[in-house]
Amino acid sequence: MVNIPHPRVAFGDLPDQFNADADEVRLSRKTLAGLLDLYISSWDFDEDWYLTTYPDIAAAVSSARFASGWAHFRSVGYLEGRLGSPTIVDSEWYLETYPDVAQAMLEGKIASAAEHFENFGYAEGRLPSNPGVDARWYARRYMHVRKPSEEEKNAHEDFVRRGYRGLALPASPR
Repeated sequence: MVNIPHPRVAFGDLPDQFNADADEVRLSRKTLAGLLDLYISSWDFDEDWYLTTYPDIAAAVSSARFASGWAHFRSVGYLEGRLGSPTIVDSEWYLETYPDVAQAMLEGKIASAAEHFENFGYAEGRLPSNPGVDARWYARRYMHVRKPSEEEKNAHEDFVRRGYRGLALPASPR
C-alpha cells in the first residue's frame, strides 16, 4: 500500500479551492511539483534504458547535475516529453488506428510504428497499443450514456481520439 498524506497535509488549502465556483485554482510551484511527483511516481521507470536512450541525461548524471536518471525524469524529464521506460508498440493496432502513420511508412518517411511512437506519437498524444476500453463503463462515465446504445460502440474511438488526452480512464480502476 502506498502511503499518501491527507490532502490538507500535502497541499494546504488546495481542497478548499475546489469548493469554490471558479474555473481556476491557484497552485504554488511546490504544490504542482508535488502533484506531478505523485502522478509520475506510479509509472514504470528503467534507469539503464533512460540513461542509454538519453545520453545528454547520462552526461548530466555523470557530472552530478542530477543524482540519477530517475531524479531527472521526476523533476524535468516528464515535462520535456521523455519516456521513462521502453514502450511496446503493437504495430498492427497502431497502423490500423493511425492511418496517417501507415501512409508515412508506405512513403518511406518512417521505418516502423515503434519509431513513429518514440519520435512523434507519444508527444502527439497517441497510444502505443489497444488501451482495453470497457465500452459500457466508459460510455456511461464520460459520454454520459445512461443505457446501452450505439454510443458504446464509439467508446473505444472516443477514448483513443479524445479521452486519453483528457486524462480519462479507459476502464474502472476497481
